[in-house]
Amino acid sequence: MKPSIEKKKLEDYVLENPSYKMYEKNGTVELHFVPNTPEAEAHFPDGEDVEHVMYGDLSGDKIYFSKFVTITNFGKTETDLLDDDPIMEWMKYI
Repeated sequence: MKPSIEKKKLEDYVLENPSYKMYEKNGTVELHFVPNTPEAEAHFPDGEDVEHVMYGDLSGDKIYFSKFVTITNFGKTETDLLDDDPIMEWMKYI
């Protein structure tokens, strides 16, 4: 089982946080965001923004995420997500 979140819960979170954008098309979802906390910014390479994109599929009222992409001025890295992936920990607090 892939990490998941209720669509409505994530939509509400995105509306409240302008650094997040969510796109939905034909049953797929992309969540784009640039972390804007001091803790995250301390890890940015050369002080440049780091964009994250999460890819998922909509099934009923849930979004199941399968891929996490990080884009920096050094390039792009992709990670396939597992159900207990630590990358997904932040979603527990939404």
